[in-house]
Amino acid sequence: MLLNKNIVVNNRRTSIRLQKEMWWALDKICLKEKASLNQICSKIDDIRGKMQLSAAVRFFILAYFRKKLSEYEKELVVFPKKNCFNDDFEDIF
Repeated sequence: MLLNKNIVVNNRRTSIRLQKEMWWALDKICLKEKASLNQICSKIDDIRGKMQLSAAVRFFILAYFRKKLSEYEKELVVFPKKNCFNDDFEDIF
């Protein structure tokens, strides 16, 4: 389901249509980065080139979470967590 929202991007009003899951992800990014939706979308607008804004926002969301996953995976390698499986599974892992 696509949802349309009005935002202000670099001091101009516009609207973006995204899936509700994309809006949810963008809200989470805003909370994590302590930035408003307008600020995040303005930064995306600054670097998007000729890409449509809604496509650039989707690309940004994907890139953001891929980067966070990569950082998380590096932490696991550097700081391995204690085995959370019981001893019955040790032979598998």
